[in-house]
Amino acid sequence: MINAKVKVFYEDYAHTLENVVNDFLKTIDVRQIIKTEYSTCVAAGQYSTVRSHSAIIYYVEYEDIRDAKIENVLEIK
Repeated sequence: MINAKVKVFYEDYAHTLENVVNDFLKTIDVRQIIKTEYSTCVAAGQYSTVRSHSAIIYYVEYEDIRDAKIENVLEIK
């Protein structure tokens, strides 16, 4: 069985989020990634506006895919 993992990132600034995500991506193989998501939230208050940025990366551990062939992965139900 191949189980997915989730890595969630949350930062106040987009450039900081980009750096954090890029640092994480250096630790895994791109073939481990299943899906990525990104969102920005803006909250307007009486005195200020707050933005937050988040990203989610769904991936599998390298140990789970090193012996799996793509044909076999696609057949798993």
